[in-house]
Amino acid sequence: MLRRLVAPERLYLAALGLTGLAAVVSVTLPAAERGELSANMVSATLGAAVGGLSLDTFLLSRPAGWVFSRGRAWVLAMFVASVLLSAVAAALLTALSGIGGYLVGVGSAVGLTIFNTVSSIALRQRGFLAVYSMRAASGAVLVGGYLVLFATGHLDGGLWSVVWLAVQWVSAFAVCALVLGMVRRVGPTPAPTAEALDYRSDLRAVGNLHTGIFAQMMTLRFNQILVARFVGAGPLGVYALAVAALEFAQAGAVVRAQRILADRNVDPSAHRAGPVVRSAVPVALAAVAALAVLGFLRPEYRLAWILGLCLLPGTLAAAAGKTWSSVLLKKRGERATTVAAVITLVVALVAYFAVIPVAGVIGAALASSLAYAVHAFISRASLRQSRPRTPGTV
Repeated sequence: MLRRLVAPERLYLAALGLTGLAAVVSVTLPAAERGELSANMVSATLGAAVGGLSLDTFLLSRPAGWVFSRGRAWVLAMFVASVLLSAVAAALLTALSGIGGYLVGVGSAVGLTIFNTVSSIALRQRGFLAVYSMRAASGAVLVGGYLVLFATGHLDGGLWSVVWLAVQWVSAFAVCALVLGMVRRVGPTPAPTAEALDYRSDLRAVGNLHTGIFAQMMTLRFNQILVARFVGAGPLGVYALAVAALEFAQAGAVVRAQRILADRNVDPSAHRAGPVVRSAVPVALAAVAALAVLGFLRPEYRLAWILGLCLLPGTLAAAAGKTWSSVLLKKRGERATTVAAVITLVVALVAYFAVIPVAGVIGAALASSLAYAVHAFISRASLRQSRPRTPGTV
């Protein structure tokens, strides 16, 4: 019973729940102040995704013994490069959005990159429980920090952003300590052989994989940058709240996708996304209902539940698409998932630039749902045509 209560899936749900609670607490901010907080968050998260080289997913998808065969120095060099690129990307996105601060955007992007990349090493060692516990703990600390600011009357989006920045760095230090402990238990590792030092194949694999992840994250978050630029901080605060509420419904799909990537073999039934979608439906509907209640209590957020309804089809499509995309990655490699993601990004960018300046946040929500549906359709169609990769290929 104890194992079931503290299962990784439950901890991940708890972490998302606490993150959602932090989002709920943040509605005590005026919409414009919450918009500043949201702008900092999206610049940091998208900056980490763009500059982070998708090393977390790359490391999860590597064959057993990959780190030993390449050597820790090579892995460390890739890690440092991803951290620096994340900082640059976050700075550029902050400038593009026109809202938020460079200190929070850049600093949080670096912290997120460190946490995500180092966490992937722990997940490869089946450390789901420890990593998700850290996520839950950081969510609890964030909620506590927001409540203290609210209780003391500090309703400043910039100050709340600094608290979010601090939580990212505490989480990064914690997961680094965890992985260092794992490395020490492993002990000294053999030096990589000359035949194993195929760095070019690593760079090609990172490039192929990151192109796909980059396209997915741009599809997921770039619309918020455009909302900040073309619509303003207030509408961004409402829209980002609706997005955060609906993303909670994808928790089961995220955990399942990570398990598929970490598994050495692909379960023949792993492509079945029906259970994941069915579990997402009640959570998504509950999120929309909660947004409606919030809009009644806080009139400046009254549009949030309508945005939630517009995002609902895309949320369910994204839940299915995460499963199909992870199986597709395992079966056909990075190229197949990259093609699907790039096609989706092209559709999304056209829709975002055409609709958001005219229709504002409603247009952003509808264009987002369209993009998620396109990605799910392409991933499923590619999976039906897939053939298992030759053993040993990357």
